[in-house]
Amino acid sequence: MSPTPPLQVIALISGGKDSFFSLLHCLANNHIVVALANLYPPPPSSPSSNAQECQDEPSDLNSYMYQTVGHALIPLYATALGIPLYRQQIAGTAVDSQKDYSAPAITPTEAYGPDADSYDETESLLPLLRKVLADHPHANALSAGAILSTYQRTRIESIALRLGLIPLAYLWLYPYLPTPLPSSAGLLRDMAAVGLDARIVKVASGGLDDGFLWENVCEERIIRRIEKAVGRFGGSVLGEGGEYETVVVRGPLGVWKGELAVRDGHKVIRNGEGGESWLEFTEEGTVTMVAESESDQDKWKQRIKTPALWDARFESLVEELGTMTWGELEPGANAPDAEQSTFAEESRNQEVPQPPQTPPDATKSQQPWSLPLLTTTTPSLIFLSNLTAPSYSPLTTQIAHTLDILRALLTTHALRPAALLSTTIILRSMAAFPVLNTMYAALFPHPLPPARATLACGAALPPGVDVLLSAVAVSRPTAAAAQRQGLHVQSRSYWAPANIGPYSQAIACRAHDAGAATLVYVAGQIPLVPATMEVLGADGHSGGGMALFAQQAALALQHQWRIGIEMRVGWWAGGVAFVAGAQDAAAKARAAWCCWRGMHQRPPAAEVDDDEADGLDAWDRKYGGQGSLAAEPAPAPALPDFASVTAADEGAEALVPGFFAAQVEALPRGCAIEWQGVGIADAKLAYSVAELGNGACSRVCTVVSGGGGAFEHVAFPLATCSEEECLEECVRRVNRREGRQGDGRRGDFHATLYTTSASAFCGVEAQLVPCERVWGAGGVELRVGLVVQCVG
Repeated sequence: MSPTPPLQVIALISGGKDSFFSLLHCLANNHIVVALANLYPPPPSSPSSNAQECQDEPSDLNSYMYQTVGHALIPLYATALGIPLYRQQIAGTAVDSQKDYSAPAITPTEAYGPDADSYDETESLLPLLRKVLADHPHANALSAGAILSTYQRTRIESIALRLGLIPLAYLWLYPYLPTPLPSSAGLLRDMAAVGLDARIVKVASGGLDDGFLWENVCEERIIRRIEKAVGRFGGSVLGEGGEYETVVVRGPLGVWKGELAVRDGHKVIRNGEGGESWLEFTEEGTVTMVAESESDQDKWKQRIKTPALWDARFESLVEELGTMTWGELEPGANAPDAEQSTFAEESRNQEVPQPPQTPPDATKSQQPWSLPLLTTTTPSLIFLSNLTAPSYSPLTTQIAHTLDILRALLTTHALRPAALLSTTIILRSMAAFPVLNTMYAALFPHPLPPARATLACGAALPPGVDVLLSAVAVSRPTAAAAQRQGLHVQSRSYWAPANIGPYSQAIACRAHDAGAATLVYVAGQIPLVPATMEVLGADGHSGGGMALFAQQAALALQHQWRIGIEMRVGWWAGGVAFVAGAQDAAAKARAAWCCWRGMHQRPPAAEVDDDEADGLDAWDRKYGGQGSLAAEPAPAPALPDFASVTAADEGAEALVPGFFAAQVEALPRGCAIEWQGVGIADAKLAYSVAELGNGACSRVCTVVSGGGGAFEHVAFPLATCSEEECLEECVRRVNRREGRQGDGRRGDFHATLYTTSASAFCGVEAQLVPCERVWGAGGVELRVGLVVQCVG
């Protein structure tokens, strides 16, 4: 496979450490920085007593979006880096103060006219970047230094995507990723290792006084002083809450051609309200060129530290999966007689033997059948299941009709598409995905579209049906905005894959009112390498066969884990692994189960899990009216948080949440696996496992605090359960409690069926997911997998 061509990057720079370190990561990922771009403040509105000072150093804006202190030095960077620099004056104010940015209905083509202040200052980026693109039409990416600020990142993403640019945020959540020196201060030390010299030009914290001004924040002595100050007074070591701001004066040879200098007599300390102090520069400064040799060109790349692909737990899981035999993975399972049959060797073996299957009735499969359209309401959620268009109509007609049904059902409940939490879209062929994506995206012009999983199930769908859609939404229109929270990262980073379509990584909603448990719907996750957005193994460097699949299964699950941690998930209600294609499908299902089980083993008592993020959005704290010294949020719980769960049986698998694997025809990007899960946050849980007869097994996760509710996963083994028994038991379990409203709709239950015989089960009041084959815990093949959710 030919290597992916490098991106042509426009680097947004503020002068600060983060934007320049992000620029270095663009280069480390073999991209080309074609231009620098910067926004600067307008002249002060009132005259200064020192005309020269007013001309050279207009006052700092304290912009919600942009660093402006030290902006008089920005023109020097064109010479210091040898890269063209483009600048534009900031216009407007912070009109939209929401954390997740929504583009204005009318773009400010006249942003510098008399009504400029009516536009959000974010929109100042549009004329700046259009000017750059006029000179560099091949530029296709935009880099920024966002680390923890959703406020800043979503605004840059909005501008970039409107201009057809790929947003890059390589520092996103960097302090929480597995780097050689994890932690916030570790990022500063990583900057020092590559040779960044970033001088503090503003302080705004009770622990930082003007004695810090013009000190190098990357110097170990200063890092320790800042850590001490933050420890006493609170705040962010990285300055993310506005504690300090910096200007970079020197960087690594091979990138920097010279270093900035300002004479001591031309740096003037200014003091403002609330203990703020900053430097004003009364001269433009100079650039001292530095001689470099060819050997300097790539030395810095050997020193730059990039986060590892794997978290420690997932790296251990991959190593374990790659060496264990099938017998060791699942004692007593129907596995090959393989004392030495590891995942790596399995790629050379025949598929794992399975219980005998009854051949499908070819005549029956061609008979017309349809899926029932269901609307299920609970006190807080509404489930819209099995939406389809008239069969055999053209693809675009089916998509449009299905989306019209979705809109109409939402309207019936006084809801808009913004109330949706999650959708599952099943196509006959993945070739329909691009058309679907374009039409589906039109539903969601605003931030935080619902989470989504997309798969192709081929002939498992009813004859003539090319699109099947199911969705869950907030049921109360007045509470939708307040209840619905989300994570929508569209930038490339080292953290998790950027969204490549109109969906969010996760959307969360409280099960009831304030104080209730939170349900977190996570989008389907495929094994993309976050920094490149390429499928793991596509470059041919990761081996092949089952060894590669084990890595892909673990990586996709790691994405789900990182998203869950950021959304403060403490436990998974259950997980589904969709595996593509018939080849080695049973072996892949078993590998997926081993990943799921492996990540739910209780760690040793002494083990401390330090890779959870704390949900910090320091920029939002700074500009959300809470102040830069507000207390840090409570740390996110461990995932899984065993302290939040009790079980009657303390066996090794008693606390493994419900699991199904389903074989489908194809997945996005040609991937071999896609994980989908629902997380639970802010709750105490109880877990139980029960045998139901004929080999069927029920796993129930009950919320015992935070509003109640339960998730039950019932597995019906293919070898021991007949179709008739499964149908009878499914109907009984779905209808087993009173809870029907006057019009016959269930008031508190929603069921999902994963089955190879969808036509036989279409009488069950459930969302149907037609599959070629289904497996449960231990890789046991099932006739049906049933999930019953009760929001009680």
